[in-house]
Amino acid sequence: MFRSLLFALAILLWPESADAEVKPGWAMYGSVSLAYWVQGADDGVPIVIINGQGAASRPGDPMATALATKGFRVILFDNRDSGRSTILRDAGAPPSMEQIVAAVEAGEAPAVAYDLSDMADDAIAVLDATGIDRAHVLGHSLGGMIAQVLTAEHPDRVLSLISVSSTSGEPGLPFGPAMAALSEPPVDPQESPVDQQARIYRIFDGSVYQLSDGEVVERVMADMGTDDPYAAARQGAAVLATGDRRALLEGISLPALVIHGGGDPWFPIVHAESTADALGEAEVEVIDGLGHILTDAAAGTVAERISSFVRSLPPR
Repeated sequence: MFRSLLFALAILLWPESADAEVKPGWAMYGSVSLAYWVQGADDGVPIVIINGQGAASRPGDPMATALATKGFRVILFDNRDSGRSTILRDAGAPPSMEQIVAAVEAGEAPAVAYDLSDMADDAIAVLDATGIDRAHVLGHSLGGMIAQVLTAEHPDRVLSLISVSSTSGEPGLPFGPAMAALSEPPVDPQESPVDQQARIYRIFDGSVYQLSDGEVVERVMADMGTDDPYAAARQGAAVLATGDRRALLEGISLPALVIHGGGDPWFPIVHAESTADALGEAEVEVIDGLGHILTDAAAGTVAERISSFVRSLPPR
């Protein structure tokens, strides 16, 4: 009953695109089907947005709309194991973190379903399906890690890298207070999956650019389409299997922007600094009051910073 009420509320609160029609489509990479949406003028500057761990797209959301109104052709898609894209249920539970790390340290290939290179190839398949040769690549959190790998491995398909609320994978970097909060048991032992997901979103909130109640509902309902309990864990295993990405980042010569919340409770600012240091010439934009999530309230601010960065680049 509660989930049905949330779904009804989500429909009422779902944002409409004020700028352009949102056009859906499907891309294929091997046996993986990838749901995508395109928003903005056909001749707009292409930018693809890669979601964080477990997050599903909200077509026509304020971030996509803010970028579209600034002249971008925005491509959203659901990563494998999230949203409307293929859920790899047959893959089951991933190896433990200890098993994956031990394999990587021994120079062996960990027994994971896929890694970040595979997820980067998914994004390339989406670009192919939309007929886009090169795009600015914006990745948030896990999406930032995928964007880093994509840029390193497919530089001919990338105009610039925009790594948001993410990290370089440098060993030993500290986590913020969200790590401890996630480890705490819920106050209500009978907490529903919907309530659990809503509580987790709040853990990642910022001090100024906060999630509204309606936005939490939208995000939770979008994510709840993935009913495999191991889906997000497989995405996390892909991160561990890829390991330290600093050597990859050092090989990137394309323009790069690092955006980070000044109050990120998951990745403290040192993660942004590590990413920028590995990239060499990357600009760093710290947004005070922003937590780990690119909230709807921050959409205008973030879109303006991205637009200013892209306008500053020489024509390609």
